[in-house]
Amino acid sequence: MKHAGIAEKLYKKKHIDQKFQVLEEAVLNTGFDALLYTFIPKLALKSESIKPVFQYSKRYKSFVEHYIEHGYDKHDFLIRLVESGQMGIIDWWEVAETIELSSEEKHINAVARNDFGITRGISFPTLSNDAGIAGVCVIQLNRKVEPINKEILHYLKACSKVYHDHMIVNQDDRYSFILPILESLTPRKKAVLKHLISGQPMKKIVEQDISERYAEKLLLELRKSFGNISKNELIYLLGLLNIPEYL
Repeated sequence: MKHAGIAEKLYKKKHIDQKFQVLEEAVLNTGFDALLYTFIPKLALKSESIKPVFQYSKRYKSFVEHYIEHGYDKHDFLIRLVESGQMGIIDWWEVAETIELSSEEKHINAVARNDFGITRGISFPTLSNDAGIAGVCVIQLNRKVEPINKEILHYLKACSKVYHDHMIVNQDDRYSFILPILESLTPRKKAVLKHLISGQPMKKIVEQDISERYAEKLLLELRKSFGNISKNELIYLLGLLNIPEYL
């Protein structure tokens, strides 16, 4: 199976939903029922309130909506594994039987299997670094679990990487996954971040109708909202995501 044609098809599509359909067609043709892709920036992983953005098949919609509504991303063993640097293929239920899970992680797995009929899920991590984590998950629903051809797994892994690379490289596509971070910021917090990134001292921010004292207060709130990180770490993570492009 060849994945080379996927990159060409992606560049021919203008809208992010059309691009996802390219990946979806490739995955469904291998015998899976649905799929999901996400890029979760590190700033979102550190925040308790920012929800990740998912692209997913219609057949997976009910579970994804339930997942987001109940904040499962904060207790998902798959996210934990990828965030810790696991970049190999993860067959969900096989791996879950070999590692120690928290009660919350066990609950999410039980809901996925028993309430939503996910008989098999396989993750193909595509990113795990200071910028965040990302990957593609392919799913089989309400069916007998059977061995999967290694060639198919290799093909799906390659397709996942091609799609992820395209999403990250293209500014407009990447914006879709960074949007929740930007939406969490007030105009004045955005102004503080822009000034912070500029490298100028806070006392000069009065030019933007914000006092130095108030700017420092907003900066403290920003640091707390992203997991009590330091000012330098905040600047570093903002730079990794090219946030200045969007402020």
